[in-house]
Amino acid sequence: MLEVVSTSEDAEIRSISAAGGIGVDWVLGGTHPQRGLEILDGTPARYCPFPGTVVDHPSILRGEIAEIAGHARTLTATPGISGLDLLAYRHVSADPVLLVRSVVAAASGPVIVAGSIASLPQIRDIAAAGAWGFTIGGAIFEAKLPGGPGLAGQIEAVLSAASGAGTG
Repeated sequence: MLEVVSTSEDAEIRSISAAGGIGVDWVLGGTHPQRGLEILDGTPARYCPFPGTVVDHPSILRGEIAEIAGHARTLTATPGISGLDLLAYRHVSADPVLLVRSVVAAASGPVIVAGSIASLPQIRDIAAAGAWGFTIGGAIFEAKLPGGPGLAGQIEAVLSAASGAGTG
């Protein structure tokens, strides 16, 4: 899996092009799904763009839950879009668990939660809300998770929590 977190459309397009070129199985993220689909056409990569309005860096998700869920429905009804990369914990005001539940109910593909996941309770919450999976970045490198300070111990703790919670 390769997650695209770019600050400009040009950088996003370069990242998606690189992902297609190196043969990743999944491309997560991005805010220009039509361009992403064009680039990934003919590759085996599964594409999961961001639903909702994503701004700034680090990314912030904006919009009402119903709007984001509607966008999720539209995106996953689009041929070539396999699922979604949801920035649930990066929303400026929405309850992240309610947001995940709403998007999972609206989407016709897997929902992967990304951004600011930094605790085992969050992993259990997003699993209970129906997320297919999740990504963790900075929290691991900042040793915020149990099992640290090393990467291996933290990854082991996260995988144990995820397997107990039923996420992929």
